[in-house]
Amino acid sequence: MRMTAIISEYNPFHNGHYYQATTARRETDADVIVAIMSGTFMQRGEPAFTDKWTRAQAAVASGAIDLVLELPFYFAVQRADRFALGGVTIAETIGCQSLSFGSECGDIEPFLHAAAEQIEETPAYKEALHDGLSVGLSSAHAASQAFRSVSQTLDLTQPNNTLGYYYARAANTLSLHTTKRIGSGYHDLSTGDIMSATAIRAHHQTHGQLLALPEQTEDVLANASFANFSHYYPWIRQRLLTTPVPELIRIAGIDASLAPRLMEGAKQATTFDTFLNYVKTRRYTRTSLQRALIYLLTSTTAEEVARIDYDHVDFVRPLAFSERGRQALKTIKTRTAVFSTFTSHPWLTKESQVTAAYALPLARYDALLEHRRFPYFAGSSSK
Repeated sequence: MRMTAIISEYNPFHNGHYYQATTARRETDADVIVAIMSGTFMQRGEPAFTDKWTRAQAAVASGAIDLVLELPFYFAVQRADRFALGGVTIAETIGCQSLSFGSECGDIEPFLHAAAEQIEETPAYKEALHDGLSVGLSSAHAASQAFRSVSQTLDLTQPNNTLGYYYARAANTLSLHTTKRIGSGYHDLSTGDIMSATAIRAHHQTHGQLLALPEQTEDVLANASFANFSHYYPWIRQRLLTTPVPELIRIAGIDASLAPRLMEGAKQATTFDTFLNYVKTRRYTRTSLQRALIYLLTSTTAEEVARIDYDHVDFVRPLAFSERGRQALKTIKTRTAVFSTFTSHPWLTKESQVTAAYALPLARYDALLEHRRFPYFAGSSSK
C-alpha cells in the first residue's frame, strides 16, 4: 500500500487543497492520501476557523483525502522548521513513501538543492542573519532576509517555499513532490474558484458566505461554528491583567521584556487588533505574538516546549478516514500506536486542555467532551 502524506492545516479545506491532493495521488501513484493536520490552533498562532473534527470530516468528505491524522499541538503551533520536522516525523513513522506539498516554486529540484547545501550552516547566511538581528529585526524577519541574500535557486521569502525547504531538510526516507500553488497567494484576499484560506475566512467574516470549497466540504461546514481572535481576546486580556509577572514569563514566547508590554496593551486596548498593533514591534512580530498568546491561553510553558522531541512520536490519532484510510490504519498499527479513543497519554491530556481553551470562548461545550469523540468514518453516520 503506497501512502503519500500532506502536512496541512485545512483552515478550511478548499478547492486549492483538492487540486493539490488529487495531483499528489496521480503523480506519486498513491493508494492512500494521508493528511497530517493541525488541530485547534494554527502554525502562525491563530485559532482554527472551525474545530478539528469538522475540518477533518470536510477533507475526507471531499473524496481527495483518505485519512486525517492530528498534528499534535506541540508540533502545530511552532516556527516553520519545527512544524515541518514534526509533520515529517509522523509521515516517516507511519511508513509513508512520499510527501507532497504545495509551493510557489512548483519544481522539487530547487528544494532538494537548497536542503543539500544546508543554507543555514553557510558563513554567508550566518553573517546576513547576524546583520539583521543586530539592527533589531525579529529572528523570523532576519532569517527571511538572510535566505533572500544567499539563496540563488529558491525564493525562501514565500511561505510555502519556506515550509518546503524545511520539509526537504527534515526528510530522511520520504520521496518529495511539490505542486505549484495556483490561484491567489497566501495573503491575497481576492475571490474566485481558487482562493487562499485567508481570503475564504476574511470573506466569511465580512459576508457570512463560504466560497471556493468543494461541494461536499461546503455541506459539512454549513452548520459549523466559526472562530477568530476576537472571540479569545477577553480571555487573553483577563489572563494578562490577573497573572503575576513571574508566572507570566514562564509562558513560552513571553520574556521579561515582553510581559509588561503585553500587560500595558491589555489595559489600553479593547479589541484584539488594537491590542496587537499596540504591542508588536520589529522584534515582536504579529506571528510570534500570536503564538505567545496561544501559549498563554493554553497555559503552555517554556519548560514544556523545551522538552519536546520533534523527531520522535510514539502514537498517532486519526480524526477522520474513508474505507481506504481504514485499511491504511491497519498497516500503520504495525508501526506505531493508533489512538482512536482517548487514553491517558500526556500529549492527549494536553490536547484535551487545548481543546477546552479553544471551545470555551465559543460556548462550544460539546467540544469539552473530546475524550468521548471517535474519528469520523466516511459513509457512516458516526462521528
